[in-house]
Amino acid sequence: MPYNIGMGDSNFFSKLFTSLFASNDPEAQKKRMLKNIAKDLSKTKFHFYKASSHEVLPALGKFFYDIYKVIAPAQIMFQSTSLPALKTATVDAMLSDKQRELLATITEEAINEMAKTKPIKEVSELVSENARNFSLEFENGKRTQIDDLFNRLNLFRNFCSYDFYFTLKKFDNTIRERNFDMTPHFNTINGTYIAEDLKNFIAVAWALPFDNNWDDMFKLLKTIKGVEPVTAGVWKKVMSRLRLLKDQHVFEMMVKHITEQPDYNETPKIETTCIVDPYISQITKTAESTVQAIQDKQTHSKVDSLLSQIFGDTPVQPLKYYNESTSAQFERKSLGSYKYHEPLSFLKQFLLDYGKKDIRELSDILLVRGSWPNSMMAKPMSEAYHQLLALSDKITEFDGKLAESAEYGLKFKTLMPRADRDKEARNIIQTGLRDVNGMAAALIRSTSGNLIIYAKTLKMCIEDFAKAPHSELITNWREIDHFAEDKLKEMCVNAYKKIYLIVSLMQNFPIPKEEEEEEDEKD
Repeated sequence: MPYNIGMGDSNFFSKLFTSLFASNDPEAQKKRMLKNIAKDLSKTKFHFYKASSHEVLPALGKFFYDIYKVIAPAQIMFQSTSLPALKTATVDAMLSDKQRELLATITEEAINEMAKTKPIKEVSELVSENARNFSLEFENGKRTQIDDLFNRLNLFRNFCSYDFYFTLKKFDNTIRERNFDMTPHFNTINGTYIAEDLKNFIAVAWALPFDNNWDDMFKLLKTIKGVEPVTAGVWKKVMSRLRLLKDQHVFEMMVKHITEQPDYNETPKIETTCIVDPYISQITKTAESTVQAIQDKQTHSKVDSLLSQIFGDTPVQPLKYYNESTSAQFERKSLGSYKYHEPLSFLKQFLLDYGKKDIRELSDILLVRGSWPNSMMAKPMSEAYHQLLALSDKITEFDGKLAESAEYGLKFKTLMPRADRDKEARNIIQTGLRDVNGMAAALIRSTSGNLIIYAKTLKMCIEDFAKAPHSELITNWREIDHFAEDKLKEMCVNAYKKIYLIVSLMQNFPIPKEEEEEEDEKD
């Protein structure tokens, strides 16, 4: 007998079918999960949300408003204080008495005062020693303590920086920023209006270290600003309520239900910052920069004084190609520079102004007309003089290699347009600059060395002149003095002074020794 399926049987099979296969339907699973979330949410003690209509209730507005009233003074404080300033203030507040004493000796003002009464070398050594001792006072435990304190302060700052006002305007658009004189009237709103706000709040609120003692942080804030923006007792009450919300996952469940994303999960990212080492580095860097600035100022003052004594008011002409303006093209691209263009131009000018005039005239009298019983005594002076004459031309020849049509100049001109994008081109240019600077340094060393040799013999000549007629170095002083119009000693003294000045000038520029250049090439 055929079996007829009635209405009751149809419902039975439908339910059976659903029970067997519904678990494989993602949409059905999602609905069940959202239904369970709504049920769990209703069991919490916080009634912020009406799941049936996806509405957020005024109670949530009041919750945010109560926190807003508490942290509003801190908001103002943080808005007027930059993060770097907070970092510095945190370390400053934790310094020991000994560290404060050491720090007082390495400030810009203290270093400038010290430099007024002490040689810059001594100042530099004292500053380095005090900076080192200042750093050593931060033992590992103290570094960790300071870093932990700042990271707590920064998390509190992030929480206070949450835009409570923006969120509250959604509940009551008549509310005024940080104006708590009038009681607001909060409305029920659509959950979608506040879903992102809740996510942002979770990110900053759940990052707070709930188990920490906050007393030292509020003490720090009072030290920095002179007032306590939030009392520790009130903050503990806020933290207690926040912890309940976090433990019961109230806001997460609200977001899941509002957005219909049951898999939503927000993990606050807690970034830790080390502030002690950068603080020490900045203190040390500032101190070193101050010392260097004083040293540079003194060097420039010395250089200007020496230039004035050597050349008077006559400006020193830069070399044609190895000069500051040409060097700038390399510096702009961080490729290097013509490191020794200044001292080399000074030497070139000296050789032109004095080498081929005064020193030539003096050398003709002393070396050609002078009678040297021991010719070997004249040899160093003679060789140095001829080397100096040749070096003037060698400097010109070196400078010419940097012309756009010459060896190095052509190479630089060809490769510079590619330097920004071509690593090989950069490497070739930098190697070329090292070669060029090496040649310049060698010319400076050779010129300075020969000037010193010439001056040493010249000093002996001046001393020997005073012994006439019983002189030993040159026996015919009176005879050759006639060729200088009886001013030979004066000529010798003036030449010696000029050479002394130009050599002193070169000592203000860090010219490496030859072996140091070789090490640089290997590097």
